[in-house]
Amino acid sequence: MLRLLSLLCFSLILFFGCSEDPQTESPILGPQSQIIVSMIEAVNQKDAKAYVRGFAPDVQVFVESEEKISNRQNLMANRSNHFQSHPHVRSEIQHLVEIDNRVIMHDKVWLDESDIQGQDIVEIFTFRDGEVIRVDVIQPQDLFR
Repeated sequence: MLRLLSLLCFSLILFFGCSEDPQTESPILGPQSQIIVSMIEAVNQKDAKAYVRGFAPDVQVFVESEEKISNRQNLMANRSNHFQSHPHVRSEIQHLVEIDNRVIMHDKVWLDESDIQGQDIVEIFTFRDGEVIRVDVIQPQDLFR
């Protein structure tokens, strides 16, 4: 009887505990990563005010090592204009890594509905006191206007 119960429990564990599709997303645990996740949610909601919430007032944004934006107000204006120019823009995090005071994100961005493949972007966010103080952007085209 004990053998039968053990076999039944083992079968149930196998049946309910395993799935054909492995879980591809792991939980994002770091507080800095949560700020980046919120930022991407704001992109998908086209909400510039929510987008800049985790950025320091003196944030700097660099694209290909050239400073493009110098503070949070300019960043919010930039994102507002971008959302108006691209009302169907959406972003999806592909990879997110948190190391010390940096979060490295690979995301895919679609500017409009006709964009089938999207554009790959890598961003390195540097944090100070829980806020993003610097962003370094690597991208194939000038998506960050």
